[in-house]
Amino acid sequence: MKLAFISPRWGGPLTALVLLSSPVLLQAALADRMETANAALASGRPNEALADYKEILASPELAKSSSAELWYNRGLAEEKKGESAASSLSFRRALLLDPGFTPARRQLVTVLEKIGVSAPLSWQEQLLGLVHPETMILVGAVAGWIGVMALVVLLVGGPRRKGLIALAIFLAAAGHGCSAFGTMIDPRRTAGSKAVVISRTSPVLRATPADSATSSGSLPPGTLITVLSRNGDWWYVASGSGLTGWIPSATASSLLPSVAVSSRGS
Repeated sequence: MKLAFISPRWGGPLTALVLLSSPVLLQAALADRMETANAALASGRPNEALADYKEILASPELAKSSSAELWYNRGLAEEKKGESAASSLSFRRALLLDPGFTPARRQLVTVLEKIGVSAPLSWQEQLLGLVHPETMILVGAVAGWIGVMALVVLLVGGPRRKGLIALAIFLAAAGHGCSAFGTMIDPRRTAGSKAVVISRTSPVLRATPADSATSSGSLPPGTLITVLSRNGDWWYVASGSGLTGWIPSATASSLLPSVAVSSRGS
């Protein structure tokens, strides 16, 4: 397994030394912790590495932005500890940040095969492995607006050449279409309603949010689910295979760390 070592992100106020010292010290401490975690993972001490990765990812500096490599390394540590379901969540979070991150995709497939969960790649995932959605959105928007401006120039200033006008219309339509398509298939758009089963045993799907309710099946650890509704400590979920029912929220963790209800997978 190839480890993805992390480069620290330096920053902080530049107006005065007093304002500068605190964030720089925080960043330095964070960088040291990253190096310690990476070294522990590389030397076969996953327990130490995982504790460090959890602390790093929970730090205020990464509250609004984190690294795909960090989640990938955390997943490797969880996998080495035998926490396969939790590692699948970490690999999915890495892919959420960078859909084209091949090592995370490969490890996710390996882990899911190990725990017996089928997760064939959809055509959207195959496409995102080749082109990042942000690239489609940005390039499409630029091309679309170039087409619009060219069309305005052609219609207003000078002889109207039908071929060039048609080309400008096509560029505007194709560009904005590409941008809209990139937005539609961006996995982050629907990630807020997604979760992963992280419990070691398969939670039972219940007809109502109660332990005594009728069972309609179970969900294997590592299963990606859609959260349709919440009721206290229960989630009403749907799996890709069409199963629906209520499960205890503690048995799953949201795909987006910021909306995770259970601290076990955050």
